[in-house]
Amino acid sequence: MHRTALRTLAALAPFLLLTACAGSQPTTKVAADRIAGNWAGPHGEKFAFAADRTLVASGLDSKNLASARCPGKPSKGGWSFYVATSKQTQISDKTAKSGSWIALSVGGAAEYCHFDLAVVDGGKALCATDDPDAPCGLDVKFTKES
Repeated sequence: MHRTALRTLAALAPFLLLTACAGSQPTTKVAADRIAGNWAGPHGEKFAFAADRTLVASGLDSKNLASARCPGKPSKGGWSFYVATSKQTQISDKTAKSGSWIALSVGGAAEYCHFDLAVVDGGKALCATDDPDAPCGLDVKFTKES
C-alpha cells in the first residue's frame, strides 16, 4: 500500500507543481510609456492604451473573460496604475508614472468590467486577472503589437 501511494504521488507531482505555479507569475514595474500602444490577446481581445490614460478596448467578451462581464464591441475607458497606500492597501492613481498592476475602467464605469491587468514577462506582456494573488488568473495574456 505504501508503494502504491508513493507511485501515485510521483505521478501527480508534476501536475501539482504546474497548478501551484500557474498563478504565481512575477510582475514587473514599468513606466507608463511602456503601456501606451496597441495590445492583443489570443482570442481577438484588444486594447489601445493612450499616454493620456484613456483606452479603447474590444473583444473583451471572449470565453476566458466572460465572467468579467465586459463589452465585446469597441468601448472607451481609462487606465491607471495601482499604487500602495499602505502594506495592505492599494488604490488606482491616474498620475502614477509607473507600476506593475493596471486598473481598468471600460464602458464608462469601473464596476462594468471586472478585471485588472498585471505586467509580466519583464514588461512584454499584460495578463488579465480578477485575483490579486494570481497575476494571470483569467488565462488571457496580451502582447504589444509592433
